[in-house]
Amino acid sequence: MNKKNKKRQAEKKRLEQKKLLLQMKKEMETLEWEIEHSRLVNIKVGTIRNLKISARALQLVAPYVLTAGIIAGGFTLLGNIPFYGGDEWKVYSTVMTEFDNNGNIRYEQQYDSYKSSSDNKLYYYTKWQQNDDGFYSRTAQVYSVKKKTYDDIIELFEKEDLQLQDVLGEPSSNFKETKKNLTDEELQQESFIRAIIYNEDKNDYMIHEETVGENILFSLLYILLTILSENVPLYWRREHSNFDFEDCVENIKRKHQLVDMKTLKKKLELKRDNYNRMTR
Repeated sequence: MNKKNKKRQAEKKRLEQKKLLLQMKKEMETLEWEIEHSRLVNIKVGTIRNLKISARALQLVAPYVLTAGIIAGGFTLLGNIPFYGGDEWKVYSTVMTEFDNNGNIRYEQQYDSYKSSSDNKLYYYTKWQQNDDGFYSRTAQVYSVKKKTYDDIIELFEKEDLQLQDVLGEPSSNFKETKKNLTDEELQQESFIRAIIYNEDKNDYMIHEETVGENILFSLLYILLTILSENVPLYWRREHSNFDFEDCVENIKRKHQLVDMKTLKKKLELKRDNYNRMTR
């Protein structure tokens, strides 16, 4: 190796040593600062560690809190806030109209829904016939006319040679009535059509104040639905997620360890020895 190459190698080695010494000096200064301000360092490390653990804890409970919130939001939209006893909601008037093709009509109104108000019905009754046992019987066909209005049904009544099955399709059910005695009016009565329809009046309502019993019932229902719904995120996390809260916490603690004075002083002492050895 010629002198030029040896000189270049020596210069390179000197620069690398100088760089290493500067790095070691910087590390010693950092250790000295951490030893001198160990309390401040621990506060900073502890704060960062607690924030990261809190973020992971939030990640742990977020799906369950979100699920409970969605259920609670659904109850709120319906006017029932779980565990709150001051709920009020509107109860609309529902009018039942019962009428037939003979011109008879009857109205009934209540501030609540009728049990059968989800399905308007039309009934076709046959004429009463006397049986061999002396009783009278007639049959009735029941048609669902949920989408029909009062005017629609009146228009049906006015049709000549009306065939209900051609207009409404097959009846939803049939039943038979039997009586021992009939009035003169019933004996003379021909076959006829009767309809019952329900209409909710949004302009006519009363304010209902929730009772203690209703609040308890709605609250228990909320708890039950929430418990059942929490199985969805629980299943997803168990079967499709790699998230492990305990492992995350351990990694955070390992990465952000509090300052140990004895360890820091020992590290500083070793670095000083190495630094002094290299600068002799």
